[in-house]
Amino acid sequence: MAPRGRPRKRLGRIDAAIDAMTPFGFDESLVRKTVNKLLKEYGGNEGWAFIEDCGYKELIEAILRDLESNDEGTTNLQEDCTNNEC
Repeated sequence: MAPRGRPRKRLGRIDAAIDAMTPFGFDESLVRKTVNKLLKEYGGNEGWAFIEDCGYKELIEAILRDLESNDEGTTNLQEDCTNNEC
């Protein structure tokens, strides 16, 4: 049997962001997706300064915006179904 290798230490910036967001109840995959989207908007790794500023305030706001827009979309679909009797 091949050796498994050394376990990962989770010392990266993304890991710190995940560790900071999980006490707020955000899922790891949601945090990763949002961080990657923000990094793409801010032009790569230079965007970490904006994300980490004020205790990940920008990250929290981006996650909440995404969740809010998803909730509004599902509410609109539910209203359309009740009006059209899906």
